[in-house]
Amino acid sequence: MYLFRKLYLKAIKIKFITLMAVTLLFLILNAWIMKALEPQTFESYLHVIWWLMTTMTTVGYGDVSPVTPAGRLWTMLVIYPFGIGIFGIVIGMIVDSFSKHKQMKEEGKLMYKGQNHYVIIGWSLKSKEAVKELLFEEPDTDLVLIDELEKSPVTHERFHYINGSATDSSTLDSAGISRSKAVLIFAPAHIEDMDLADGKTLLIASSIEEYDTGTEKNIYTIAEILNKQHVKMFKHANIDEFVLSQHSASHLMAKSARHHGTSTVFDKLLNNGNRDAELREIRSIPEWKTYRDAFDRLRQKNVLLLSDQKDMNVLQKLDEPLAPGTKLYVVCDEESLGRIWGK
Repeated sequence: MYLFRKLYLKAIKIKFITLMAVTLLFLILNAWIMKALEPQTFESYLHVIWWLMTTMTTVGYGDVSPVTPAGRLWTMLVIYPFGIGIFGIVIGMIVDSFSKHKQMKEEGKLMYKGQNHYVIIGWSLKSKEAVKELLFEEPDTDLVLIDELEKSPVTHERFHYINGSATDSSTLDSAGISRSKAVLIFAPAHIEDMDLADGKTLLIASSIEEYDTGTEKNIYTIAEILNKQHVKMFKHANIDEFVLSQHSASHLMAKSARHHGTSTVFDKLLNNGNRDAELREIRSIPEWKTYRDAFDRLRQKNVLLLSDQKDMNVLQKLDEPLAPGTKLYVVCDEESLGRIWGK
């Protein structure tokens, strides 16, 4: 037992590929030996290997077994102790590798190798809600979170966690940021001072901008800003979009006070959690020569044309030409959206 213990401790330190090579060599050598000792028992070398595999994995179907004293002695002294031991170590290493992979994924130590995903920087109540909505709205898209938590805050097959600083290029590499659809930077929840919080967000945005210069694809970046006075600095960092969370909330509260029910309308447009009418993005088609064509065709499908990208004055330019592929924002449900394209 002492000898076996020593051999076991040595074996578990061997690299997996080396252990597999030793196991294969053990099978081939013992198949040759057993075929020589038991030529009448085993029809072929494949037959011997079948018996060795069932014996070493302790399945033991009993369909064949050694009958000569030499064959039985070799089996007891070599195949049983060493064969079962080797296979036990191999199986243990395979199970351990799965366990380590799961642990490393939970701790955010695995590189994400996918593409066309969303990268979310900073874990907070707001980013948590964004994750829920994106997982629901885009069932074929992965989400990658960058933060410095001890373990992943979400367990989901399409959610991946990267532990590290978003200002570190190696962390951005691990998140596959250059292959992403968009990056969402949320204000740090643990920093109460708005200036300091926006300062960290700006630092992250600047790091992404610097990282972006070395990639062929432009990284679309959206940042949450707490202080309106910092907007100019974020524009210099080439942020594609920014959300004034505090500013928007205060204006919405004021609107709701003056016009009761305003917040309910905004909630349904932005985050209703179901398939009712909500804000959606479409692209204009060649058949729509003017904004009036688009407005009338969409209205016939129970779809409301709301804006041309950032321009809300669609009704004032109905007779102006509309270029194919123009990004339009509409309000409709899932069924009406399908009817636009004749589905």
